[in-house]
Amino acid sequence: MPIKNSSDNKFLKKIITYSAQLYFGWVFFIALLTLVPGRLLPHISWNFISVDKTVHILMFAVLTFLALTNSKFSARKLFGKWPVLLSITSTVFYGYVIELIQSFIPDRSYDLADLTADCVGTLVGYGLFLGTAKILQQRQ
Repeated sequence: MPIKNSSDNKFLKKIITYSAQLYFGWVFFIALLTLVPGRLLPHISWNFISVDKTVHILMFAVLTFLALTNSKFSARKLFGKWPVLLSITSTVFYGYVIELIQSFIPDRSYDLADLTADCVGTLVGYGLFLGTAKILQQRQ
């Protein structure tokens, strides 16, 4: 369902137009950030919040949002027949694969807490998408 009359949503229209490219770029960006050796990353430690888990949630929320936005609004669909199921499943599977690969990288390890944060981010992205879709449908 392409967006009609979205002159007041130029930014969102650009996101929809380039959602497939943004999605694959974001997949690459996540791989780049999560698969570098741990010694190359800065160590940030705050007692009241885990920056690492917050970053995982944000990365996977954006990934899910882009996948669902593409599947719902773009003319070129990434996930055809079952867009919500395939978008969410592929995002969670990607997080799992990243964690498995990290177990072979120096100063990295498989971390169930990271995978959990990835799953939470997937749910957050799904919620953001539902809210955005509802707003867009109300405006049409």
